[in-house]
Amino acid sequence: MRWISFAVIVIFLSCSNKKDAPDVSHIKIDVAVQRFDRDFFALDTAQLQSSLQHIEKKYPNFLQIYFEYFAPVREIAAQNNTSFDSGLLIYFRFIKPLADSVNLKFSNTDRIEKELENNLRYVKHYFPTFKVPVVLTSVEGFNPDDPTEIWGTTYYDDKLVISLQMFLGKDYSGYSATLYPDYIRRRFEPEYILPNSIRAIVGELYADTSQNSSLIEQMIEKGKQWWLMKKLIPGVADSLITGYTARQMEDITREEGNIWGVITQNENLFSIDVEVLKSYLGEGPFTPTLPQGAPGKIGPWLGWRIIEKFEDENSEMSVDQILKTTAKKIFQQAKYKPK
Repeated sequence: MRWISFAVIVIFLSCSNKKDAPDVSHIKIDVAVQRFDRDFFALDTAQLQSSLQHIEKKYPNFLQIYFEYFAPVREIAAQNNTSFDSGLLIYFRFIKPLADSVNLKFSNTDRIEKELENNLRYVKHYFPTFKVPVVLTSVEGFNPDDPTEIWGTTYYDDKLVISLQMFLGKDYSGYSATLYPDYIRRRFEPEYILPNSIRAIVGELYADTSQNSSLIEQMIEKGKQWWLMKKLIPGVADSLITGYTARQMEDITREEGNIWGVITQNENLFSIDVEVLKSYLGEGPFTPTLPQGAPGKIGPWLGWRIIEKFEDENSEMSVDQILKTTAKKIFQQAKYKPK
């Protein structure tokens, strides 16, 4: 099998239109992005307690969450054997230059608000009981435990937190090439804010519980999340859902049959071997068992394609019904045989 590169990218393979999307124009959604980052890093450090009280009054349900899960102030205080206030000052002075860079990059959040308003309508259409979240922007440090799991968005307790320091552009000097390889760093562009926000919401709407399942089951269950994302952001390029480049989307779409053929010839689709699962489901610049050019995490993309085939064969089924259909049944009934 050979990966061919064309001089002209076929745009429709990496982008999408809304021709099959439902009409959601009648659904009213209001989004007002709250700039917690801007308010927090405007703290008067000479009057720390009164400034914190002001912020806590404005963000009564978030300031403590920020200290608990986003800003390692307590850890800094413990490491330096000092008080919380002193740890906060150390953290503040260290992160303030990054917050200033964010403030320059994102002088306003009009685009974020508009895109969320437009696309949260689809969430409300498919999930009528969904509560429109409070949307806040945050800034905190880098150095995650697992850089491959950094998406820059968190959805928790009806709050959507957008960590703007993760969307400063792939060439931002603060993104260490050692910590963030090229295939991860290219996702740190502002255009990923919307899809990654929806990704965080999808993780709550349909949690992936397939970690102990077979290869094909995990491919389909993880593929369900990408498939659902596409339902909720129908006008967004598929490459922004997968994290692939437009060229990679072109290549794998053209070579879909060959990719599936190589996998089915060389692997047991019902394997639970850790290394096999990692090869097809884990993040990486490429899939080691496939010819050069095949991106990493190819399993969820194939699962997405299988679900689309199942959907074509069962057009009467709702999104909720498909999500509730087991991976085994989807695989059996899809009769997926790409050319």
